[in-house]
Order: sequence, then C-alpha cells, then structure tokens
Amino acid sequence: MRTTDSVRMADGVRCAMLRVKGGIMSADFEKTLADDVARLRAAHRLPSLTVAVAQHDVVLGAAATGFADAERQVPVGRDSAYRIGSITKTFTAALALRLVDRQLLDLNAPVGHYLPATSFGQVPLRMLLAHCGGIQREVPVDMWESMLGPSEPEFRAALTRVEMVAEPGQRWQYSNLGYATLGAIIEHVTGRRCAELITETLLTPLGLSQTSWTPPEEAAVGYRIDPFADAFHREPVMDMRAIAVLGQLWSTPADLLRWGNALIGGEPEVVPASVVDAMHTLQVMVDTRAWTRGWGLGLILDRRDDHVLAGHTGSVPGFQASLATDRDSGIVVVACTNATRGMVLSELTAELVDRAATLHPPTIAPVFEPAPPCPEEIRDILGRWWSEGEETVFTWRHDGLHAHLADDPDNTDSRFVAEAPDHYRTIEGRYQGERLTVTRSASEIRMHWLTYPFTRSPR
Repeated sequence: MRTTDSVRMADGVRCAMLRVKGGIMSADFEKTLADDVARLRAAHRLPSLTVAVAQHDVVLGAAATGFADAERQVPVGRDSAYRIGSITKTFTAALALRLVDRQLLDLNAPVGHYLPATSFGQVPLRMLLAHCGGIQREVPVDMWESMLGPSEPEFRAALTRVEMVAEPGQRWQYSNLGYATLGAIIEHVTGRRCAELITETLLTPLGLSQTSWTPPEEAAVGYRIDPFADAFHREPVMDMRAIAVLGQLWSTPADLLRWGNALIGGEPEVVPASVVDAMHTLQVMVDTRAWTRGWGLGLILDRRDDHVLAGHTGSVPGFQASLATDRDSGIVVVACTNATRGMVLSELTAELVDRAATLHPPTIAPVFEPAPPCPEEIRDILGRWWSEGEETVFTWRHDGLHAHLADDPDNTDSRFVAEAPDHYRTIEGRYQGERLTVTRSASEIRMHWLTYPFTRSPR
C-alpha cells in the first residue's frame, strides 16, 4: 500500500547553479536556465526539479531547485540521485545490441528460439526493442498494486500467460513486458544476470559511478503531489526484482549527461557506432497522423522541424526523468523530478536542446586526410558518369571509392569496398548493400549500379 506521509510545500524556492565546466555557454543562457527551472518548479508544484545541459562531454549549464527530501527540508544538490524509470531501457537496449554485434543474439530471431516456454514465441527480438511486437504492456502480475516486481519463478510463469493485443509489427504499443523478456533472453544466452552485465559493460567503463540498481544514501525521496492541498505524499519505493532491467535504475543528471553523450557516439569503445546507428534507426511510427514521433531500437525519435531528437523518458511512482539528445549538434539535456506527475519533462528537454543547439552550434572543422595511392583498376572509373539523365561523380578518398550526385554531394555520398576485380559493394550511404560492377571492352568502360547502366555521356 502507498504511505500517507506528507509534507506541506515550502513557500520559498531555492535555486542553485551547479558548477559548469569551461564556462562555454553565455551567462545569459545560464541565468535564463536557472530562472526557468525555478519558475517551472513553482508553477508545477514540484518537490524539486534539476536540469543539466551538455555538448558532447562538456557541461554547458545546470540548475537545481527545491528539495530532495521535502519532509526534512534537504535541498537538492548536484549529486542528488533520482530514479530514472524507463530510461533504464536504453541501457538494456544498448547491451542487447552489443550482443547482436557479437552474434550472441539475432534481432530477427523469435522469442521462442531463446525462451520456448512463452505464449508469444513468434515475436522477433527486433519488435520487442521497438515496442511493436503486439504483446500486452505489462507483465501479468500484480506489481502495480503490490509495488513489488515478480520473483524469477513468478516471472517465468507469467510469460506463459501473456496476451497478444495486435499482430506482430502491426502497430506500436509500449510494452514493459517486452524489455523484461529481453532481459531474460540476455540472461539465457550469456549465463549472467542482465543487470550485472549492464553494470560491467556500460556503467563501469563509462564512469557512471552514481548510477545504481538500488537507491543510494541521500537519494531523492519520491512524492505524489496532493491535487487539493499544497502538500506532498511520500510514494513507496518499488523493487522490480526479476524485471529490474525495464525500469529500476537510479542516477544523477551528471551521469545521464555522460550516458547521453555515449548514445550519440561519444564513447565508441563502450557504445560502438553500430549500436548508436541501430538505436537511432526508425523501426515504427508512433504518431501515425503527423509522423512526429517514431521509435528506434531502444530510443524515442521525435521530429522537430528539420531535425530529429533521440532519447527516452522515465516514470515510476515518485519520479520522472527525461533524456533528450541531438546527434548533429551534440547537445544532451537531462531533467529529473521527484514527483509522480506534475509536468511533462520531455517538452522541457526538447525545448532546451533546440535552444542550446541554436546558441551553441557544432564547430567541427572539416578534416582533410590524404588518400593512399589509387589502384589502377579504380583510377579509370573516377569522374563523371550518367544514368537516367542524372550525373554521379566517383572519387577516390582516404577510405576508398566514393560516389555522389553532382547536384547534392553533401546528402548522397556512398562508399564502396572491392569484393572481386571490377565488383564492388556499397557499404555506406545511398544504396547501401547494392552491387556496382564494371564492364570493360576495347572501346569503352561501362558500369552498372543496382543494375542501372552508367555511361560516360548523358543518355
């Protein structure tokens, strides 16, 4: 049962700026951020609100206001840990995709290949990651009444009672059960606890020392906001037990900034580029009317005008959290509060990503790398080619043979590798996976890409 411990809201608002590395963002941005956080916390009657902004691994600004423990009037601090709920799933997804890279998991294999004793064995792992497997949302146990997750035997028994609510792949339907199942499959193929592997392969190498599976000492206390009185009511601390990998983690905004940087490619030794790309690759549309939200393999993908933000939200009794990232600008924003409801944090983090990206655009200078000597068999295919009236330019660069449309070089680049003499495979960019062949005669050289003929003169 939920406790009834309560505390009246404090009249005053404490807002403390956290230390900012490098002083890169303007003082105006920092002051605006602090003012906004204080204003939003008061307007939404939150026990506390903490927000942090970074570009890659450099903290641009952070602000905290309110109380980590409202009953004892303990102010929130830079090291205050919040429960992050379903942001935990991003760690589970990254681990699963690392195992795919090691060929221990197959995204297209059905659940039944790994766990025979389930009622949804036909659902592919890929659909579990993207919440489109057609299975029910929750594990069929009473955890949302008892506030206690199932034991291992209870969870395994529950897997035989799962209902299908749609055909696999038919539509998006968020499923905590799907990620609990992924955790069980990871444990089946590795012989290790999934939570232990997340700690060992992700948390520890990234230095996320303030991220843990149990509440640390002096962690923020979770509350429910009284709808009719200026008071907070303490929420119970749910232990998810056997299904912890769907939402058990606690973390700090500083740790989540580092994790967000890893998710956009900033830590390739821990989260390889293949994993980052897979998590950002659209699998299903959530918003089928306006196409503003989709889902990748573990990340929410939100379209904002001409760019897409990736991240995740988390919500468990007493806490909300939001993580938003922009791969193009390298901006990462985190927001945490210790209230079950109160405000939509994802709107705040998305707005701050856009604001920070505008004020602090990426300043990556192009890097010139000299190309190695061009092989003779490639030298005579470089230059301008035409197919269906469209001009394509083939070039030799430091990493091999490339091709791009003459009128759109920035968005149409493709890279090839040689498979055999005069046979190449597209491995990056436009037409990835397609074959390019070269045909030589005494009078001319012709090429075929995707079976389309390419000639030296327009045809």
